Amino acid sequence: MSNRLDGDVASLTPQLLHDLQAFTAHQRILVALDFDGTLSPLVDHPQDARPLPRSAQLVALLGTLPGVSTAVVSGRNLASLAEVYPAPLPEIQIGSHGAERVLPAALHNIWQEAPLSSEQSALLATLTERLAKVADGFENVSLELKPTATVLHVRRAAPEDQEPALQQAQLALQDLHGVKTMLGKAVLEASVLHTDKGKALTWLREELDVQAVLFVGDDVTDENGFRVMQPQDVSVKVGHGPTAAIHRIDSPFAVPDLLQNLVSMRT
Repeated sequence: MSNRLDGDVASLTPQLLHDLQAFTAHQRILVALDFDGTLSPLVDHPQDARPLPRSAQLVALLGTLPGVSTAVVSGRNLASLAEVYPAPLPEIQIGSHGAERVLPAALHNIWQEAPLSSEQSALLATLTERLAKVADGFENVSLELKPTATVLHVRRAAPEDQEPALQQAQLALQDLHGVKTMLGKAVLEASVLHTDKGKALTWLREELDVQAVLFVGDDVTDENGFRVMQPQDVSVKVGHGPTAAIHRIDSPFAVPDLLQNLVSMRT
């Protein structure tokens, strides 16, 4: 896999189009996309995010094609995702980096969401309290509460406050055993469940029995998904930054073009 750096950005290159053609030739495929920064442009207020209409339409169309499974694989919790993604959502919805899942009927009995133990619940309360103290020390730093995690958001903070807030948050949690932290774009997520998008995609591959997977994402947390891709798969990084993805596109505004090619190649 590649380790491309900032500035090495292309649209739909001939190689990407070639690989999409090979991908769509498989009988059973999974098309999985991140939400924020991929289906939706990044915004200052998470509640204002919406998928680009054409992207949402094309994901819905792909989900109707024989042999195609579609999924949104997000760091958002599922309640937040439902609020910002107009119906119809993809049949498969992965939230909180894999801790929450909406699945087709055939998979309902295979994966059951387990409640947090009393120890995990207490740990979540403790880490949330500590992150709240960090947020209180900076203007426009906020928390997002998830069923198994708490997220510190610094995107709206002054540029000079963003990195100090993230560093303080990491220091505040460093002695809490059993807490997994993930740095993303202007966020720090602290979870009491050790899951990620790579584990979720691997599980979907096996349980859906697909022959190839396409995964498109933009954030640091999407790298876990890119790292589990196999030679027959297609991995696409949206935007700048080092990545394990093989391909790159400019921005969420290039995603409709990618999805339209998938539809055309599949039909």
